[in-house]
Amino acid sequence: MKGQNTFTSLQVQTIKKLIAEKAVATTDKQKVIRAKIRKIGFHYSDFSSKKDGYTVADFEALIRSGQIKINDVNYKPETTATNKPIDKSKPVKKRIIVTQKSNGLNSNLDNFKVNRFDPKTDSETIIANSSGNYILCLKKNSKLPTVSIKPILTNFEGLQVIYTGIASGSLRTRDFRQHFKGNNAGRSTLRKSLGVLFGYKQIPRDSDPNTGKTKFGNTDEVKLSEWMCNNLIMFFLPTSDYDRIEIELINHFNPPLNLKDNSNTINADFRRLLSSLRTKKY
Repeated sequence: MKGQNTFTSLQVQTIKKLIAEKAVATTDKQKVIRAKIRKIGFHYSDFSSKKDGYTVADFEALIRSGQIKINDVNYKPETTATNKPIDKSKPVKKRIIVTQKSNGLNSNLDNFKVNRFDPKTDSETIIANSSGNYILCLKKNSKLPTVSIKPILTNFEGLQVIYTGIASGSLRTRDFRQHFKGNNAGRSTLRKSLGVLFGYKQIPRDSDPNTGKTKFGNTDEVKLSEWMCNNLIMFFLPTSDYDRIEIELINHFNPPLNLKDNSNTINADFRRLLSSLRTKKY
């Protein structure tokens, strides 16, 4: 063992803070931070052969498993990786937890909790400009538009989940600029689904109507953007393993607005209704 496996609670908190900083630092700064972690005595290679980095959740898992010991009698490991309240007055410094490969659903969900975005109050700069996954939830006391069939919703962080998605390029571009700000349902399946639930009329997206691509009128697109900003919360996870994680999220949450890869019998009638509304001719 290069390092040690017993630490004080103060050392544990310092290590976790440094790990979180390392996740969003540049390559040069990562080397400096890694050296600080090792100086305290923690070498992740003592516990794992992973070569693609580690997260706060990985460190906390070592504590829960007993591989890392805390010599303070009253210390209790956290149940989530980093779920401390985040100061929204400085959104650009909001912590972003990054994972390169799926570490298991529970670990990934812990990291999602850290990366919370409110489109009404937060700056888009806190959203990672990288590939990843996202979970969209209704804010407290918010509801989906009422249609003839009411879906059954599951919860995440006390909020009802309506949709999960992936960004193969940039979470910031896909999630905020296309979903919340894009004003073009023809380029966002989420916007299209919400708009048809509101009963907005679909119109041709392109100058050639024969393409079959549709969006909503300008007035409806603006109303839709305002509703989304006022009623939705997004959790996101920067990762390159987004395809695998997307299937895990759909299977776990059964989001009613996810039509693709969702075969859950619960909400099947609602999904059929939504599909029919989306394909309704203009």
